[in-house]
Amino acid sequence: GEPGGIEPSPCDFPCLLPGPTECYETLDATTCQCNAATNTSIANAVALERHWANVLISCEEGLVEEALCLTRSLLALQAADLRNASAATALTSFYLLAGVEAQQDYLDRGISELETAIRRLDSLKEEGLPTPDQIDRSVLATQLVELRDKNLQLCLLRIQLNGQLKRQLGCPLDERRFFWPRVEWAPNLAPIDIESAVAEGLSSRVDLRSLQLVRCKLSKATVPVARLVLQVADGTLGAVTPTPGLIHHLRCADCKKHEIDVRCRQLLLLEEDATQLAIAKVKNGAYKVMTQQDRVRLAKQAVDERRAELNRLEKIREVEDISIFEISAARGRLFEAEATLVEKVIELKVAEVALRETQGMLAVECGYSVSICGEHCCTGECGCRPCRTSSACSGSACSRSACSGSACGCGGASQPGCGLSVCGDAVSD
Repeated sequence: GEPGGIEPSPCDFPCLLPGPTECYETLDATTCQCNAATNTSIANAVALERHWANVLISCEEGLVEEALCLTRSLLALQAADLRNASAATALTSFYLLAGVEAQQDYLDRGISELETAIRRLDSLKEEGLPTPDQIDRSVLATQLVELRDKNLQLCLLRIQLNGQLKRQLGCPLDERRFFWPRVEWAPNLAPIDIESAVAEGLSSRVDLRSLQLVRCKLSKATVPVARLVLQVADGTLGAVTPTPGLIHHLRCADCKKHEIDVRCRQLLLLEEDATQLAIAKVKNGAYKVMTQQDRVRLAKQAVDERRAELNRLEKIREVEDISIFEISAARGRLFEAEATLVEKVIELKVAEVALRETQGMLAVECGYSVSICGEHCCTGECGCRPCRTSSACSGSACSRSACSGSACGCGGASQPGCGLSVCGDAVSD
């Protein structure tokens, strides 16, 4: 064992688990968010599917073209939704990793403080000097074991979070190269405008926009697309279809019109339900952020109290004969309070990410905003809102001339930090 009877930590280097070298790869929140959105494999596959729809549109006309146009728009929305979810997952891992690195620092300080206290206590015993009655070596040794156990868990969690981030950002897996998250630690404690948050979410959420779009464009040509959308909500919806063939068509000439009425009502029911659910989700996310803000305030208050107590003991140390062990214990309590504050700040940032994901804004913030030609111009048979003139959608809402180019497309990640070069940004620690 080490001098003073302290057993070596199982995570002292050389460690069984891979540990960080002197070189980290820096990573900021914006780069993490946008690289994850860009490197979403399923979204990129959906984008290729949308490209194939574009190819077919150029070869078709009439009813087939109309259905393909709607499908293309829905694919663009789906890809954006997938990118939004990927950005949220990556940002959550990013902030959790930042918390691990910060807590590791406070944990190391706490371990060092306990090791020093145990050495001092053992030294007094070896020299035959009296030790403070209120100090129990076995208690200190148990606390040291607990901190070392937590340190070992953080070692593993760091590896796991780095691996998750590398996969989400499209970087090669390497458990010996670590990201160093650059985080703005000052918490945002400004109050949230609930109604504004809800309004932003209702205008951006893909599920609402998709249902509104299908209902707005529902016609004989787009009924097959509507059936597929309904089946996503529930497998029994859209399952009943007319029997194909000329005989059935002659015997049930009004079936298609009746089906359109049924599909309109189904889509409206789903849209109303999705709207209420979206409102509830956004409000819940906002209330979580507000709760975490209060928890940060409480944690900050605890840190201030611990620091004031430590300062008081250090000032009266000589006057009232305060032992070094009391000061060491107070310093350990301060480290614990500061680590708790870091944890609460991270929880606040994760809650903010969850709120932005619920609103559908994370992909939009990286440039993946979907502008659909004719989205606010109802041309279907559901009796939706009237058509509004748009220079991008003159004439047919989905004609080749009206919907070519970016007017109906999905923007790319054009903002700074949205490229794919994060894997090579290595700096010395």
